[in-house]
Formats: sequence, structure tokens, C-alpha cells
Amino acid sequence: MNHSIEAFGAVSGESRVNTSVIQAAVDALGGDGGRVTVPPGIWLTGTVHLRSGCELHLCRGAVLMGTDNPDDYPPDCPVEAGLVRSRRAFDRRMIYACGAEDVSVTGPGVIDGAGGCGAHSFARGNEGRPANIQFVACRRATVRDVVLRRSGSWMQQYLACEELFLHNLRVWNHGNKTNDGLDIDGCTDVLVSDCDIDSHDDALVFKSTGPAPCRNIAVNNCRLRSNCHGIKFGTESVGGFENIRVANCILSPSREAAPMEGFPGGRPLITGCAFECTDGGVMRGITVSGLTVERVFAPLFIKLGNRHDRRLGGEDFRGAGVLEDIRVTDVLARNCGPHVCSVTGYPGHPVRRIHLGGIRGDHCGGVSAEAVMDAVPENSDGYPEINMFQKTDTGSTRKHLPAWGFYIRHAADVSLSDIGFGLLAPDARSPIVADDVSGLRLSNVRMGDRCDAACVHCVP
Repeated sequence: MNHSIEAFGAVSGESRVNTSVIQAAVDALGGDGGRVTVPPGIWLTGTVHLRSGCELHLCRGAVLMGTDNPDDYPPDCPVEAGLVRSRRAFDRRMIYACGAEDVSVTGPGVIDGAGGCGAHSFARGNEGRPANIQFVACRRATVRDVVLRRSGSWMQQYLACEELFLHNLRVWNHGNKTNDGLDIDGCTDVLVSDCDIDSHDDALVFKSTGPAPCRNIAVNNCRLRSNCHGIKFGTESVGGFENIRVANCILSPSREAAPMEGFPGGRPLITGCAFECTDGGVMRGITVSGLTVERVFAPLFIKLGNRHDRRLGGEDFRGAGVLEDIRVTDVLARNCGPHVCSVTGYPGHPVRRIHLGGIRGDHCGGVSAEAVMDAVPENSDGYPEINMFQKTDTGSTRKHLPAWGFYIRHAADVSLSDIGFGLLAPDARSPIVADDVSGLRLSNVRMGDRCDAACVHCVP
């Protein structure tokens, strides 16, 4: 069965809102399912609910455009279904499927959120601004060959879904703020491939805002641009992360330049790949390989913390998280620094079995002895970010960690093999600093003009 939205009375243009007629075309498919076709033209709409068996197909030249009226996005919050234990719960979206099976959105047309009601940001925070796509508790869901533009917040969130397939998505998300490119939240059995994402906030994010973990996920052959992180696991980690593999991706700053102090042409990526388990949960069995990272403050950031910042009211779980069995291999990182790759737990809770191998790059260097911290604060309950150790009880400091290559603290069984970083300017810091680390193994490590054991400064 194939229904065109025009047959149900949809009118192209930017003055007629077509939400009700598009929804009528979806509902008319009934239990047998089928395709709803969006023909070429601009079709203004608010929230459309997809049902089981429905394929929403956007023809070439078709644009589903978000309206500028908040009332066209009635709230429906997954918190009430017990799927979310974090305050980061989105309740408005353009394309929505909840509890559906065999549901899909296909291209090659465009879904344009128009920045989430244009300049309108709603009275609430980013949770009040609509995403372009949200699938919740769906099975056998597909989104492929679609162009996604200018969401009100996160571009697309897939929450507690199973058997999810995302392929050949072209994402440009610079329409508002907190504009992530792709958020996979507590999903199982996921394949992401051949996507091109450019976002103001994180490009590709794995989250676990509720009891469901992110598990059995593969990501291949993606181009990820961001003004923030290229790939991030966290920050929310309630249900945990397990058996995730990311391979053959290119990470770089956004083409939408975001000037900042010292970087008038646009800031670098904050981190190429970040692993952040700070709200409880278990993060283990993650493999990342074949990355190329361009212009980044720090290629890698691995942090076990004790934040528990975004719990819902009345939620009293405060269990310690676990971060272990992480492998990052075959990384080429160009134009890095001045921040350092860090691998850290917190006192009594080390990260375990971390392997970093086949990593090559260059670091800007240039930090003087006077600019190095005398003592590194723990800040174990702080927001996980590469500059978190610069946060003190009295404010922030511009001083740097005592290593320019790798800073490792509260860790066990860490191995670095086949590592090579050039230093573009003299730097007073040690290449590698290890503090409260057991089982550190180095093999074929060359940092600047020093190699292997000579690289390491162990803090007593």
C-alpha cells in the first residue's frame, strides 16, 4: 500500500501546516503497513507519529519543514514509561515512533527542523526544543538515505530500540544549540554505516540515560565533523555500554566555524574519541580502530568518575561505575594539543585493561614549566571533559597537566604499544605521567625524542 500525502490534502509551501493530513496518511495504512510518500516540494509540519509497518519515504526534492509554533509539537515524555532515569529526556520531536515495529524513514529527501521553531527556544531548556527524529522502544527500525538539517536540539535520538539500522545519513545540525548529530541511547543490535555528520555539538554519541544499556553496536565508515566531540560514550551512563565496535571513521572540526580565543578560524575538536562513565553503569568491551583525527585538543579521553548529576528527583542510586576492557588502535591524529590524552579513574576505583596501540600523531607542545600544575585535583564528581582537571575549588586555572602525551591515573593493566608522537615545539612536561597505576606496559613507544621506559614519569 502506498499513500501520497497529496492525496490526503497536503499542500506544498511554507504557509500551510500539513501535520493532520500527513498523520491521516500514516493512520490509513492500518495494521498492514505500507509506504507514505512525500513528493517534491516544501511541506510544513509538526509532530507526525509513525506506526508499525510504516515507511515514510521522502522523494528527491521533498522537504519536510518544521513549523515555528511550539503547539505543533505536543509533549510526550518517555520518562513516564520508565525508560529514562536522567533529566535529559526529550519530549518534542518532528518524526516520532514509540513501541513500533518494522518502521522506517527513507530518502533521498530532506527533514529540516528549521532550528526548532526558528529563533524560538521555548521557555524551557533544550529538552523543550524538538528533535527531527525520535524513535523510542522500537524494533526493526531503519533510517537511511535521508538528509537531516537544523534540528531544535539533538538531531536524532534512538532510545531503548532493538535491531536498528542507520545508513547513508547526511546530517547538518547548526540550527540552534546542543545540536548533536546522532544519539544512540540504550539500544541493542545496531548498525551505523556510511553517514556524514556535521554538528555544532557532539557528532556521534552513545548514551545510557535509562536502565537499558547500549549493547552489540557496530559503526563503520563515517565522516564526523563537530565543534565538540567526534565520538563520545556518555556522559549519561546509567545502564552502561557493552560490545561496541567503531571502525574506519574520519573526525575533524565542523565546516561551520566556531571562532574562539586563539582560534579565529574555528576551534578544533575538543576530543576525537571520549569514553565517559560517570553516572554509574558498566562500560566494557569497546573497540575503536582505524580513526583519522584532524585538529583536535586531545585525540583520546577516558574517564571513570562519580558525578551522578542528571538523576531524576527521588532517584537515590549512587553506585560506582566500572570502566574496563577498552581497545583503541590504528589512529592517525594530526595537529593535536595543547591538552593531553588522559586515562583516569578516581581513588579506589581504577579503570582497568586499557589497550592503546598503533597511534601516530603530532603535538603542538610549547608549554613552559611555569604553566604546569603543581598538584592535579581529582574533581571526580565534575563534568567529564579534557579540561576537568583544571577546575579547582576556587575556580579554573590555565595551568596544564604534567604530561604532554598521556596522563594516566588510578588505573590498572594499561598497555601502550606502537605509539609515536612528534613534538612541534619544546615542552617542559614529561611525555607520559603515571600516578597510582599498576601493570603499565610499554612497547615500541616513541614520544618526541624519548622512547619506551624513558618516557614515563611515575608520580609516587
